[in-house]
Amino acid sequence: MDDEALACLQIIASESRQRILEWLDKGVDHPEDLAKRLKLRRQGVDKHLLELYESGFVDRSAVLSANGRPRIVYRLSERGRDLLGRMGTLVKEFYESFRADCQRSLAMLEDKLAAGELDEEVYLKQRQAIEKRYARFLPETDAK
Repeated sequence: MDDEALACLQIIASESRQRILEWLDKGVDHPEDLAKRLKLRRQGVDKHLLELYESGFVDRSAVLSANGRPRIVYRLSERGRDLLGRMGTLVKEFYESFRADCQRSLAMLEDKLAAGELDEEVYLKQRQAIEKRYARFLPETDAK
């Protein structure tokens, strides 16, 4: 992986920056509003927004408010929208592949039980181990 890719990953690896991008996508555009929704300090939000801006994931502009003072607002850039879309697709594919792996592992285990290669106690232990391994990737109902 090249240095540019690593720098990009460092920017978007932050959960706070990911959540900021998601809120910007929903139309929340002012740092104070973002800070309240994310329960973060305004200074921290400003720092994250600056990093996202410098990386090209957000744009900013000044809007005149009712009292005549300029208000700096942020919005997703085209690159930021593209990033959110790709991340969503990637995460969905990732989770689907883990679910498929889990289902294959459970099916193979059940085949071994049906073939008499495992007794019930070993089967249950191995099933629990598989379910534990994949638990964070499965909906609550699948892990039971």
